[in-house]
Amino acid sequence: MSEIKIKTKDYDFYKTFHSGLFYFFYEDEPVRKIYFNDRMFDLSFKAQKDSLTIDISPGMEKGELKTLRKHISYCLGLDEDLKNFYSLCRKDKVLKEYLPKIKQTRVVSAFSDFEALVGAMVSQNNSYRNYRTQMRKVYRTLNFKRKNYTEEKLKKLKLGYKTAYILELKKNYNKLDIKDIKGIGNYSVNLYNIFQKRDYNAFYVDCLSEKIMKENYGIDKDFDLNSKKLWGKYRGLAEAYLQRFFEKK
Repeated sequence: MSEIKIKTKDYDFYKTFHSGLFYFFYEDEPVRKIYFNDRMFDLSFKAQKDSLTIDISPGMEKGELKTLRKHISYCLGLDEDLKNFYSLCRKDKVLKEYLPKIKQTRVVSAFSDFEALVGAMVSQNNSYRNYRTQMRKVYRTLNFKRKNYTEEKLKKLKLGYKTAYILELKKNYNKLDIKDIKGIGNYSVNLYNIFQKRDYNAFYVDCLSEKIMKENYGIDKDFDLNSKKLWGKYRGLAEAYLQRFFEKK
């Protein structure tokens, strides 16, 4: 068994884990199977004060541990400084009420870009609850090992029209720009940019974001433009938090 320890600052792992702002975890406990360097590994996370420990199943080499440590830090947003975002929240009439829940949490990215794009496709025309249920099935059945993504296996997951899109993704991943892959439109690209590339200046418009802006900010048009006025370069991050809070109502 190998182990990685990471020092953390302004970060509560368990608060983040239970916040629902993640694509990395699919179980009720902070554990994860990963496909890394053509092998499968089991990860188990535990936190204490200002450190995070990840236990890893045997077989990983020293150089791989260093690479994995850096990658997990990225996925969990451990190096992000959100002080300016907190200041924005204090001035926002809605976000200021949720600031105690926001502090010390992060948006969490998928372990791989392929995983993130599968998630973006599964999330289309889907509630958060159904998305989580379906992604758990995908994770447990196929993980995110591309060769597992056959038409026969995907059909058993009952993803409907998204099966064809995911097969196109498998075929064209790393061959085409993601926006040129069938099934990936502006919504999915912006979702991917926010949660996977951690580009918080990206923004997507869906029914929930429209509802939030109409009912809570009195905005009923030009949602993209008005998101820039409200939240500037943090508009994607503001959207991510607001959607989680309002989806749970």
